[in-house]
Amino acid sequence: MMRVFLRLRVPWLALLLFLPPLLWANDTVTIDRQIQPPHLDPTLTPSASVAEVTHMNVFQGLTRLTREAQVQPALATAWSVSDDGLTLTFNLRRGVVFHDRRPFNAEVAAFSLARLVDPDSGNPQRPLYSAIERIEVSAPFELRLHLTRPDALLPYRLAFSAAVIVHPDSVETNATRPIGTGPYRVLPWEGGPVSLTAFEEYWGPKPAIRHAHFTFTANRIELENSLSAGKVDVHADASPLPSHLQLALHHDFSVLQGNGEGEVILALNHAHPALQDLRVRRALAHAIDRQALLSIYEQFTPQLIGSHFSPQHPAYVDLVDRYPYDPDRARALLREAGAESLSLTLSLPPPIYAERGGLHIASDLEAVGIAVQVERLSWPDWLDRVFNRKLYDITLISHVEPMDIDIYARDDYYFNYHSPEFQALWRRIERTQDEPQRNSLLGDAQRLISDDAVNVFLYMKPQHSIHRTGLKGLWQNAPIPAVVLEEMYWASP
Repeated sequence: MMRVFLRLRVPWLALLLFLPPLLWANDTVTIDRQIQPPHLDPTLTPSASVAEVTHMNVFQGLTRLTREAQVQPALATAWSVSDDGLTLTFNLRRGVVFHDRRPFNAEVAAFSLARLVDPDSGNPQRPLYSAIERIEVSAPFELRLHLTRPDALLPYRLAFSAAVIVHPDSVETNATRPIGTGPYRVLPWEGGPVSLTAFEEYWGPKPAIRHAHFTFTANRIELENSLSAGKVDVHADASPLPSHLQLALHHDFSVLQGNGEGEVILALNHAHPALQDLRVRRALAHAIDRQALLSIYEQFTPQLIGSHFSPQHPAYVDLVDRYPYDPDRARALLREAGAESLSLTLSLPPPIYAERGGLHIASDLEAVGIAVQVERLSWPDWLDRVFNRKLYDITLISHVEPMDIDIYARDDYYFNYHSPEFQALWRRIERTQDEPQRNSLLGDAQRLISDDAVNVFLYMKPQHSIHRTGLKGLWQNAPIPAVVLEEMYWASP
């Protein structure tokens, strides 16, 4: 994708007289995010807010994803797969120490992966690694994973934040005092803003950014004020901010337009009696004017989707027109299902796309006769009530984990969706080593959940960041939910 920068110029000369001069250290950066993380251990929460701060900065995995979404070595230098696909052998990096100077080796890696697959570990992404049957330390710096079935996606998944390597001596306190192997360590933290500083004994190249401060601003107006006042160097998700933001920014700011992995969906709880009826689910899909919903992005036009899959992936199938906006068809389906007096609660998390998009969703559903009660939840409440306890009817949410269509094969996932057909298909996908054949099966998976109207698939959440023009090395796209610091640097004035 071509890199696009938009220079935002302020036409109001008088405004500039009241703005502070742009002064910053050439080794320090301040990054603002909207959602404050509940803690700092990415292995214990589905919240991307934790990974955005810690993944690849504080914690690392055996593998990593590049900005082009390619799998590369990290704490493993190389790996190989047996002919039958049932054994993965990893050669591990030597000379690595954790931030508390404890050494990394195969024993540590084995502990970390055993914890990953332990049902009692609390890792919400554990099902991704269910093929791992046994972990063998075959040498001080060699690890073997013995699988119950071939899993061609496992090296890719080991690059996720859920699979970062942790040390047995610090694992119990990582939520508040995280200890990893990454280029940055966390300064003492008691909640709120997070400060990172470069780890002097890091095994890799020394990063140009030596100090990073993560701040969290939930209120859109406060965020715009912080940007206009020069208190923030980067805001990694500027796409839903209104167009008048341009008038509040210095001419020294730019917008970098990219793509993320965030499928924005109206998630449906299939435990709700009415939502168990395919006709009702399809009625909801026809009721929502997705093109009009995109108006919440006043400067950008995100890409619509018809299934839970990124258009950036070579296996993508265009199903956008599967359920065109058709209120009359929606009303007819509701009548057929006997759901003309349907009432639903729309649970909204705090991000701006949900705050603004939820109003469009509620209006469209009410226009076809569905009574909608809107409830706004804090992020911890959304995680507790919706994701963990599944106490909701419908919710508007962005799923930012890469290539996560496997969630439709999980019986215990918060959708409460159970499909033996999809589960069998997903097992075939995991076993298929041939990439073109696997991509064909992934196309079948997209069609299946679209035909079943499991959720209402809306659009890909854009990844547009505002940053000072002197700051370089930011990732244009977001193949993983992480703000990667080690590639950033300040260009000379």
